[in-house]
Amino acid sequence: MMRMMVLAGTMAMTATVWAQSTIKTTLVSGTGDDSEEGAAMVCDGNTETKWCIDEPENIPYIIILDAGKPTDFAEYGFVTGNDTQDYPDRNPVTWILSGSNDKQSWTVLDKQENDRTLRDENEQEYRFKPAKKGQFRYYKFEFLKMQDGSRIQLSEINFHKVARTAIKTTFVSGNGNGKEGAAMVSDGYFYTKWCIDEPGQMPYSVILDAGTQTAITQYNLVTGDDTHSYPGRNPRNWKVYGSNDKKSWNVINEVKNDRSMRDENEQEYRYNVKDAAAYRYYKFEFEKVWEDTRLQLAEIKLYK
Repeated sequence: MMRMMVLAGTMAMTATVWAQSTIKTTLVSGTGDDSEEGAAMVCDGNTETKWCIDEPENIPYIIILDAGKPTDFAEYGFVTGNDTQDYPDRNPVTWILSGSNDKQSWTVLDKQENDRTLRDENEQEYRFKPAKKGQFRYYKFEFLKMQDGSRIQLSEINFHKVARTAIKTTFVSGNGNGKEGAAMVSDGYFYTKWCIDEPGQMPYSVILDAGTQTAITQYNLVTGDDTHSYPGRNPRNWKVYGSNDKKSWNVINEVKNDRSMRDENEQEYRYNVKDAAAYRYYKFEFEKVWEDTRLQLAEIKLYK
């Protein structure tokens, strides 16, 4: 996940409205039938419809999309189904993306193995940067593994001409100081970290300055450089606030009982922010960690 520095955000989509920077595609072929939950649903522009299939004998499930002409893209995105919260574990975790101009010779553009970026949330888009680029008309997805079981569910697959942009932040304040103080979450390095075990100071907080009033669509949390050796330090419950004066704070995101972060070193996990106003200052309050009271994070990144 370290090379996916921009991905996963949310577009605050309702039904059929897409940004102009999204490449229009049509279905060439896909695993499954032509029913109302068939493969064609991933490119109909409607997040209220979905592709949903459970045919383990046909894994890998395949989708081939036609961009109309040879086209490159900056990011591709998967949009979760409209009832993913009620029916979890249907998101893909292992897949291959390839490009072609004749539907016979394919060039691998990206591979993801056991990626847990997609969360069990309804109609949320998670974006990925391909490892390789090129001008291709046809794009093929091979889905080899889902979160649990063999059922896959996606409402849309998008291709974006423009990538999300990282916001340069500076440290304002936070719990702890020194070489493992809160300032480490905005120093740009994965091998440094914020590590604190002061239960009397919980919730642990850190405030970051975006420089100007900026609406974020995504933030990323990066695990520490020795998380695998010292598990249980990832946050479990937290809130994100925005402010323009560091006095009045508005909650823009809240996460409870998060299970997406794993006990792995220097891994980046992405979280969506829907319809947030523009703020200069962002405060993260970590209320609970997975074991005891020690919190550890390498970086906190903001994206617009």
